[in-house]
Formats: sequence, C-alpha cells, structure tokens
Amino acid sequence: MTLLRMAASYRHSADLLRVRMIALKEQARTAPPAERSKLEQRIRDLNVLYRETKSTALVLERYYDRRYHGNGRRAV
Repeated sequence: MTLLRMAASYRHSADLLRVRMIALKEQARTAPPAERSKLEQRIRDLNVLYRETKSTALVLERYYDRRYHGNGRRAV
C-alpha cells in the first residue's frame, strides 16, 4: 500500500468519525441529562481521534515533500 492510499484511508476514517460525531450531537440534544453527559464525553473522545486521524493523513500525504516539516507546517 502506498502512502497516498494510506492517507486516503485515514481521510475516509476521519470522515466516518465526523459523521458519527454529528449523529451523537443530534442524539444528545434530545437525551436526558445523565445520558447527555455520556454522549458529550464520547463526542470529545471521538473529536480527539478525528483530529489525530486528519493529522496523520496530512503527514502521509506530504511525507516526501521537502517543503514541509513533519508537523505539517510549511518550511521556508
């Protein structure tokens, strides 16, 4: 598997996480307070995974590009 294919896979996973977070936010709007708290914690956990997955996809996409550092920032 090439790095670009891996990046595409990570992007797809990030999209799935985003869709799940949206669904949980909708569910949390009508949930009782105790359940709402659990759903909000799950959304926060998924948000961390979402950001890390997107970041990994970016690193994989730009792995061979000398103009970018490992953290994804543009080098001068």
